[in-house]
Amino acid sequence: MRFPVSRRGLLTAGVGGLSLGLLTACGLRLDQDPEIPTLDSTQQLRNRLARILDSTSPGSGDPETAGEDLADFVAAVGPVWNPPTEFATEAPPTEEERTFVQAAEVASRAVFEASSSVGSGLIPVLSDVATGLALLAGTKKPEIISTADELIRAGREELDQSKNEKPKKSQSADEGDESDEKQADRSKVFNAILNQSRAAAYGYERLAVNFDSKSRERKSALARLESLGALSGEMLELLGEDAADPAASAWKLDPTPTDADSAKELALSLEDGIASALLPWLEADASAILRLWESARTRMVFGAVQPLRFTYDEPGQAEVQE
Repeated sequence: MRFPVSRRGLLTAGVGGLSLGLLTACGLRLDQDPEIPTLDSTQQLRNRLARILDSTSPGSGDPETAGEDLADFVAAVGPVWNPPTEFATEAPPTEEERTFVQAAEVASRAVFEASSSVGSGLIPVLSDVATGLALLAGTKKPEIISTADELIRAGREELDQSKNEKPKKSQSADEGDESDEKQADRSKVFNAILNQSRAAAYGYERLAVNFDSKSRERKSALARLESLGALSGEMLELLGEDAADPAASAWKLDPTPTDADSAKELALSLEDGIASALLPWLEADASAILRLWESARTRMVFGAVQPLRFTYDEPGQAEVQE
């Protein structure tokens, strides 16, 4: 398992293609055809998202922030891949014109249907964009959220089944395959998630009591305790008993929840911490998509939907939000 994975190659390839087209148009002689990158299935999926978003215009029935959010999604996903026309073997595919909600439904389904097989270092941006699209559009069309949830869980089950079907090697063989440095990096990533999930569980135990027992927030907080327990258990299994950090007796909460408003603020902070800890795992393993989705869905209960959990100074390259 490698952390992190570079995602620059695909997104800069279009610039090279553009430069080549300009040189050809100027009449410069090329002694040989340039090497045109072949897009793998995940890169093709990113390209389809770019085409869908490029053909989207906010319309009636869309969220009020659709125009601003669409621009952020376009910047995160990056440009449509357009190889030089003189080397294209077929016409590039096109997407029909759609409103934001229509595009979000198609785009999120496309990503989550493929969630068990995405790779190429593009897992963070694809899952982040698809999650944001589904949750934002779901405020207008709730079935988009339920469909996304079903697809993500089905993809996770498929991934787990695939991993279980692989022949298991002995512990000594596993250790021989990974350098001490890689094992240490791997343990660091999983321990960071483990510690953040433990802290979040402690926080939700403290904040839940600030809401009425029948409120949406109380029910969501209690449900979140269950999913955080599953996340902690998953990290403990991946780490093994010897590599897992011990649990703290308590964690500092900022802010300390004393009423509904401070409890909501704490919930948002806890989920932002979870998303940050998940990013290195997400860069290497599509299994983490489910955990990002659970965090994003919980976060929207205590505040407005956060379109993107990560920042993108460069298209396709996720960074932790400051």
